[in-house]
Amino acid sequence: MQDKKTFRDILSGIWYFISCTAIVCLILIALGVLVQVVDKDILNLDRLKLHDWLAYGFVGFFIMFLIPNQRSNTKWLMSFMHEFIHMVFAILFFRKVKGFHVDRRECYVAYDSGHFGYTLITLAPYFFPLLCLILLPWRYTTGETAFLNIIDILLGFTYAFHVCCWVTQTRLSQTDIINPGVVRSLLIITFFQIAVFCLLFMTPTSGVLNALDRVFVEYPLNTIEFYRVGIQHLLALI
Repeated sequence: MQDKKTFRDILSGIWYFISCTAIVCLILIALGVLVQVVDKDILNLDRLKLHDWLAYGFVGFFIMFLIPNQRSNTKWLMSFMHEFIHMVFAILFFRKVKGFHVDRRECYVAYDSGHFGYTLITLAPYFFPLLCLILLPWRYTTGETAFLNIIDILLGFTYAFHVCCWVTQTRLSQTDIINPGVVRSLLIITFFQIAVFCLLFMTPTSGVLNALDRVFVEYPLNTIEFYRVGIQHLLALI
């Protein structure tokens, strides 16, 4: 029995190392995407101005957060969304939800146990801005400039809410972070945070479909090619 446990621990350690290595590779690609987003949308002042409405919404959230009653309500909503996103991902991975409870003293969602999808269910609230992402289909189907500006304000507002949740809820002592492995958890969160930022930041200037294509197809391929050429040059020098 002890030998079986030791063998299982060894396999678990190998898988942990492989998964962390794979995620590090994804982060390197995501950083390459981020560099291209900065070059295209931030260093280009004409395109940067197109993010004004996004910035208004982002700043507006923190102004609202200064109001005492709204701060209290927002903290409750942050707890609610944390558990709600757990529940959404549990449903996506075909878990049976057994309970959902949020108040100022206790928050939890109960669902069937299992290994399939466990890590993403556990970590989703720390990287998945649900309120932001549900606005993207609305933006895609809207043609009126005035409505687009309103949606961009809401995107900025809800992204600020997500950032606030992420900063206040991500703690190394959190069981959500500890159970999948602290290093792996932080790597997964980092990768998705970079990807989500790039997607949302490119949306006002490129549109939803172009932003999706650039963040998840064009720019990653450019980054992989950049690394490939760089590695070839390094090997040639050896």
